[in-house]
Amino acid sequence: MRPHWYARAMSSYALFQGMTGIRYDAVTQEMYINSRIGDFTSFISTDTGFGNAGMKDGKPFLKAVFGDIIIKNFVLK
Repeated sequence: MRPHWYARAMSSYALFQGMTGIRYDAVTQEMYINSRIGDFTSFISTDTGFGNAGMKDGKPFLKAVFGDIIIKNFVLK
């Protein structure tokens, strides 16, 4: 029998996306932010790195802590 830990971890990670509206498209290298909470900082993890992303004073930001996360464009809603 296979453990179901992975599915549970991914479902809790979906809470970040649901609350912050952050979504990264690695093909177009765009980060989408559709925040329901104003200014915030959230964890972001991609295939090439991880770090913090969010909104500060109404402007999007990304700070990679490990690796590289290339952003060509922020798309805000």
